[in-house]
Amino acid sequence: MSHPQSRRAREAKRKRAVERGRRTADEHHERAERHTSTAERRLLAKSHKRKRDRAWNVATVALGVLVVSALGFVVWNEVRPDPELAGVERPADNGRGHRSGMTYASLTPTSGAHDSRSPLCGVYPTPLDPTLAVHALEHGVVVLWFDAARSDLLEGLTEVADGWDSHVIVSPNVGLGEPIIATAWNRLKAYPGMVPEVEEFVDTYRLRGPETVDCDMG
Repeated sequence: MSHPQSRRAREAKRKRAVERGRRTADEHHERAERHTSTAERRLLAKSHKRKRDRAWNVATVALGVLVVSALGFVVWNEVRPDPELAGVERPADNGRGHRSGMTYASLTPTSGAHDSRSPLCGVYPTPLDPTLAVHALEHGVVVLWFDAARSDLLEGLTEVADGWDSHVIVSPNVGLGEPIIATAWNRLKAYPGMVPEVEEFVDTYRLRGPETVDCDMG
């Protein structure tokens, strides 16, 4: 065995010290790499989380805008006023209900109690009973009255009625005092003849009665 102080022993001791130093350095390096790797993973995880959070926030805001817009559209459709034509009268609302033997202050009533029967839609060759006409108006029908002495108006009014599959009635009326009077529930307008606005009246006020009931064609 070599003497502890011999050259060989000192050399062996130096080598062991060098080896321990190398191992220590390697261990420090490995620990440093592990620490760096862990820190990088944490930074990467934080970056991914921030991206996910941003994407989620953007999606949440977009969804919120979509929901608010949809709700706003629904509410607007519910509360917005129906369109009106210039010059259309709004007679007083005389109520509803079924009653026989009713008479009206006007030849073209737009509301009030009425016959329990409802008339067919279409073109009538003879005057429609006003109590039936009011019931039709309640169901959203537009009744186009024309002066019975003006048979020349019938063709144009028939074309207007034929443009719709239901809820339009054309009828003569004796002693009307106007060539044409268009009526809907609580709406009325007189016309000097077969003008384009007659069709616009139908388009605007058809199906706007307090009830929406089918109106079979006669």
